[in-house]
Amino acid sequence: MEALDARGELSADDLALLRRFEPILCFNVGEQFFPMDADRFLAGSRLCAQQPGKEPEELVPRGQLDASSLAQSPQADTPGVITFLSFASPLTATQVRAFHKSSTLKDFHTGPGRLVRVGLLPRIIDLLFSLSLLLRGRAPGGLAAGAAVQYQQLQAHEERYSYYGRVVREHGFIALQYWFFYTFNDWRSSFHGVNDHEGDWEMLTVYAAEDARGAIEPSWIACSEHESDGDDLRRRWDDPDLRRIGEHPVIYPGAGSHANYFFRGEYMPAVVVPHTQGLARLSVGLRRVWARLGQGPEPAEREAEGLRIPFVDYARGDGLRIGPEQQHTWDQRLLQASPQAPAPAWVEAYSGLWGLYSGDPLGENAPPGPRYERDGLQRKRWYDPVGWSGLDKVAPPARTAATLAEQQRRLRVEHDELTAQIEERASVLAGLDLEVAAMRTVPAERPRSVALQQRVHDVGADLERRKAERAENEIAQARCAALARHVAAGDFGDPRGHLRRPSLPTTPADVRLGRLAGVWSAVSVGVLLLGFAALAYFSGYLAPGIVVLLGVYGFFEALFHRDFQVWTARLVVALALLTTLVLLVRFFQPVILGAVVLMGLFIIVENIREVLA
Repeated sequence: MEALDARGELSADDLALLRRFEPILCFNVGEQFFPMDADRFLAGSRLCAQQPGKEPEELVPRGQLDASSLAQSPQADTPGVITFLSFASPLTATQVRAFHKSSTLKDFHTGPGRLVRVGLLPRIIDLLFSLSLLLRGRAPGGLAAGAAVQYQQLQAHEERYSYYGRVVREHGFIALQYWFFYTFNDWRSSFHGVNDHEGDWEMLTVYAAEDARGAIEPSWIACSEHESDGDDLRRRWDDPDLRRIGEHPVIYPGAGSHANYFFRGEYMPAVVVPHTQGLARLSVGLRRVWARLGQGPEPAEREAEGLRIPFVDYARGDGLRIGPEQQHTWDQRLLQASPQAPAPAWVEAYSGLWGLYSGDPLGENAPPGPRYERDGLQRKRWYDPVGWSGLDKVAPPARTAATLAEQQRRLRVEHDELTAQIEERASVLAGLDLEVAAMRTVPAERPRSVALQQRVHDVGADLERRKAERAENEIAQARCAALARHVAAGDFGDPRGHLRRPSLPTTPADVRLGRLAGVWSAVSVGVLLLGFAALAYFSGYLAPGIVVLLGVYGFFEALFHRDFQVWTARLVVALALLTTLVLLVRFFQPVILGAVVLMGLFIIVENIREVLA
């Protein structure tokens, strides 16, 4: 529950905490949009409602909307109606070209393309994705440039960089949420990403807690990202890789996407293509078989969720910086939510989209506000800010020793209970065994003897299970005692021990290729398709031609990716498997008969050796 004074406002102490840990956001050169206040966005927006099969209806015209009227605006309650805001006006193609020549986008330069860093299948999927843009609804062309022009006009009139702060006390932590609103997400049109959409809410949370002296100290920080969830969203405050200036964490938003990253670099988030789970499971199964032959790593479980298209998200941090003692400082605004003081009406009452609804099925619709998901339910990061990052299972530092002591007490109680149960089961088992021995001399009671023997088996198995549990309990007690000694010495373990699949920037080894390889990656899928078409039209030997074409393609792919030796080894394995399969098909009967003969001879030899031993 949030800390509120008698007027229902955040206390001065909590306002000071928000200021104390304000993040420093380091943007990319070429970034067009920065965190702004919602008031100016609303003042330039109109409120609309979209009913299925109809044109959008304007509910509140542009220039008449503000936070108060947004909360009190007419809300269509017809099923399927989507309420949304519309801020930007699209530019024409000529205006877009003029904008790009004059904007800072011309100063942004891409790194080695994403297609260079991935294999054939992602490139093919990317081709289909690009083609789908021609068929499905999307943000209108020129909308991103139009939004940039309007946003920059607002900034020219009054330059301001805002965050919305929120303080929630839960499970011994003080969650300091920093919400950022952007006029537009131009990841696709400006930085070759996956989508464009009007409006963009992002967030990061600093988790503080009281120490043994009652002083409030930072413990963890969590960022909203594209792919991470749960534990992978957060980093411990003492992680040596984290960059901080004083008590202000340094964060790197993605270019156009505004996803928040802990480290400077280029990331490769992947977007799951809808309705491809079946193909993904088949691909994962084949790759597991291939991995067991020693020809590659095991695929991750998440890859079975669907075919994934990777995109580069640039988080270089080489542009404008916002935060304490930086080029620009923060304009602090507040989000409050508690039974005593609800959040501002525009947060509580409006569950529609904060930008244009384009009808796009793959992510080019505006997001809702801080509190709600697109389905109208509350965001977990709003109603459970500690559990959102998996921190609800972690004790605050000052409570760790006491929590560990309580767990040790539970383990001792469990050990005593198991010991008593083991003694009781052992006594029952001994009695049953004696009863079985007594019944052996009574032929008429054979059914009872059979039932007794089954009970002996069941009780014995239960006894063995409880002994194993007690042994595990003893190990757990020893490990907890060792951990308690470390905690008493101030050692809380590896700061990265909770991470499973953290988002990390690509390494120099990932970006292996030069310009020629980049050209190859860009044209390779098209060349492959043209090759298939040529074979189908001109060649009478389609199947052998496809094999040769794929072999040549694989050769160049391995050459440009500098893993020719790996490709050669895999080719040899594949040819060996193919040869084996051909031999089995061609000589099926002799092979089977030969295997039977060898098996028979082996059994005879082994049995004779045993007799003569």
